[in-house]
Amino acid sequence: MNQRRDDMQPDLWASTLQPAMPSLESPGAQWLAAAMDPPSAALAAWADSPDHLAEIPLGVRFDALRVSEGLAVPVLDDLANSEAALGPVLHCQRRHCLEFLVPAGTATSWAPLRGTVCAGRGGSLCCPVPGGTSKGRTWLYPPLGAGVLTDPGLLRARLEPLTMRGYRL
Repeated sequence: MNQRRDDMQPDLWASTLQPAMPSLESPGAQWLAAAMDPPSAALAAWADSPDHLAEIPLGVRFDALRVSEGLAVPVLDDLANSEAALGPVLHCQRRHCLEFLVPAGTATSWAPLRGTVCAGRGGSLCCPVPGGTSKGRTWLYPPLGAGVLTDPGLLRARLEPLTMRGYRL
């Protein structure tokens, strides 16, 4: 494929990534579930609910930086091709955004930036089991269990120039 990912829609380039096999026993699923009290609630939602989605509370292990697709796609491509640590990233087709998992507490210090919203304590992240897809929600980079999160300062540094150049939100 000669086309760059930032020239394509996330639905198209998401299929070019090697997805992990969804498993409730995977380190990523266990790490994500540990944000719930009790963790078994997430595992049960993934296994037993009709949509196989779990509402993981934000502000416990991580916050979620929601970035419009128009800004997020070139940033994700840039980060994926750099030496930077890239944490889990979830694509939400309904909201037309990517959700980067960032350190807990980021939402309280995230200064407004066009095309972004940072959600933290009191919010939740509706997600499929790592490696899975449900209701238009797909892990582009699933949690692997090591707790690696994307640096919000790095995201801001990559996003700000794009917002000034008028990238499509």
